[in-house]
Amino acid sequence: MSDYKEQNYWPGFVDALSNVVLTLVFVLVVFVFALVFSSDKLRKRAAYLATAVQQETVEKKVAEAEKQKLIDENCDIRAQLQAALARLQELETANLRLQRSLSSTESEKKAVETEVKALERRLSENNLLKERNEIQVRAENIAALAGTAELEGGEGAIVLVFPRNVFKLDDKAKAALDAVLSGKKASLRGALSSVLSIMGAETYSEGRRLAYFRGLAVRNYLIEQGLGDGRTIHVMIEEGKEVNDGRVEIRFRRP
Repeated sequence: MSDYKEQNYWPGFVDALSNVVLTLVFVLVVFVFALVFSSDKLRKRAAYLATAVQQETVEKKVAEAEKQKLIDENCDIRAQLQAALARLQELETANLRLQRSLSSTESEKKAVETEVKALERRLSENNLLKERNEIQVRAENIAALAGTAELEGGEGAIVLVFPRNVFKLDDKAKAALDAVLSGKKASLRGALSSVLSIMGAETYSEGRRLAYFRGLAVRNYLIEQGLGDGRTIHVMIEEGKEVNDGRVEIRFRRP
């Protein structure tokens, strides 16, 4: 009878199980270390990303603020530009009106100057200005002055007698008028004035032309003295009944 020996598997099983356990423990330790290192890296990465996001947010806010500031400045510049353009348009319109007014004034001035030059040339051609008579100024309390126009003082009117072919007021005639009107200018301001220019012994066309310029010269003198303006001084021309020198009568009346 052969001997029967019982086979014992436990030692081998225990050894295998121990190896498995040790292997599992080793693997777990490796995983733990790997997990710790990975967690630390992830935490640092998350902190870096959070910082980057925060910095980007701040930079974005700063950029938006700068953008809004630029937009506001752009709006202000546009508003100023529009105001400047509107002002420029107003100035151009005013300049255009002034140019038109100046052109009209210059045209009128040139027309008057042309008329005066034509009259002077015609008078010169006809040798009408060769004689300039010296006359005495006859007025109350006025010394005799020599001039080209005779001044007579009266209660109703001031009369200037012009020699033939003379239509301008020279300095002596103006001085005589000043002497007559001295002390009365204050009371005469605001009064209505009528300047009646009576034609002299010249031909009808020349006499009417001379009468017009005589009345215009007296009217301009009154305006210079502050005794009226274009609305309060009326100039009239009348044909003389007698063949004498031309006369200009000045009358004042209260409105």
